[in-house]
Amino acid sequence: MDNRQVARILRETAQLLEIDGAMIGRYRSYERAAELIASLSEPIAELAKDTEKLTALPGIGDRMAEHIREILAKGDYRLRLKLLKKYPHTILDLLTLQSLGPKKVALLWRTFKAGTVEKVEKLARDGKLRDLPGFGEKSEQNILKAVEVFKKSSGRFLLSTADETAQKLIAYILEVGKRVESVTPAGSLRRGKETVGDLDLLLTLAPAKHSQKDIDAVADHILKYPDIEQILARGENKVSFRLANNLQVDVRLLEKENFGAALLYFTGSKEHNVTLRGRANKMGYTLNEYQLATLKGERRVAGRTEEEIYAKLDLAFIPPELRENAGEIEAAAEGKLPKLLELSDIRGDLQMHTTASDGRSSIEEMAAAARALGHEYIALTDHSKAVTVANGLDEKRTL
Repeated sequence: MDNRQVARILRETAQLLEIDGAMIGRYRSYERAAELIASLSEPIAELAKDTEKLTALPGIGDRMAEHIREILAKGDYRLRLKLLKKYPHTILDLLTLQSLGPKKVALLWRTFKAGTVEKVEKLARDGKLRDLPGFGEKSEQNILKAVEVFKKSSGRFLLSTADETAQKLIAYILEVGKRVESVTPAGSLRRGKETVGDLDLLLTLAPAKHSQKDIDAVADHILKYPDIEQILARGENKVSFRLANNLQVDVRLLEKENFGAALLYFTGSKEHNVTLRGRANKMGYTLNEYQLATLKGERRVAGRTEEEIYAKLDLAFIPPELRENAGEIEAAAEGKLPKLLELSDIRGDLQMHTTASDGRSSIEEMAAAARALGHEYIALTDHSKAVTVANGLDEKRTL
């Protein structure tokens, strides 16, 4: 576990203790430990190997050192788990709402068993909070405003964060060996959306590895991923879990012959899929996550690849980035889809620093690298003397 993960567990323990009515000194000790660990440049896992080094840290006594070592060894902390049997994990979301502190959250739980943002929002809209001690009509209005902020900012991850998470998880899954043939991201990540709500991964099993024993072995391996915070579901061909950064992941284990239909279905968007299914029905087909088949007799006609499904529907292949039901299906039918930009379309670079200021390569090295990339031009933009901290160039050095 890294410092961020250990700090989060300690911080959540502090928050749950405060909601539970613990003495201030008790929960503050966890808060201070969390703040300290989050700020460390050295891995806490390394420091914990030496008791003297660990307890030499400010605010880390023998008891807190034991707690930290337990978290590192087990991936969680027994007090936090005990409190989460008493309170739902979602109760921590309430603390992110402006105007709601631990005491008010505890009151909401005691009075209404309100442990989610959705339930508190409903109570505020129904005017049921105003008569509680410390609340009022103004409080209800403030809570509703805070809920709107929460909805806009929570549950979404930058594309770069989701992609990095997906690549790490895919690399881990492939370590299982010959049982897995490929792992492919789907959903809004594959469509290149700016933010991603959750992560869909489609896993195809090797042709000779479709037995339930092989499927179970793959699922067991996936669910041992070190960054899993909570296992949400495990079915016959699917596992779902939430990672430490709160990103939900659904991994579906597929047979290769269904891969194209599943990739099309789970890539979305929902609107694109609905319109595509409507087109299929008009042409005498039915389309689902397993196959494209005839309406009469349900004879399979495609499903192994997305390309063959689009072809059967008399459509040019539609790139995932365009699947938003914004006219792309009509354009594909008419052969008028736009060509998407690719890395090979880049012709030059207009922002480059060399060793003359704060870069790490010479002019010649930058030019050679640009030429190797197929660039036609570059512009060197080394800092001027106005930026002294970046070895900015004065007139003499520029010449």
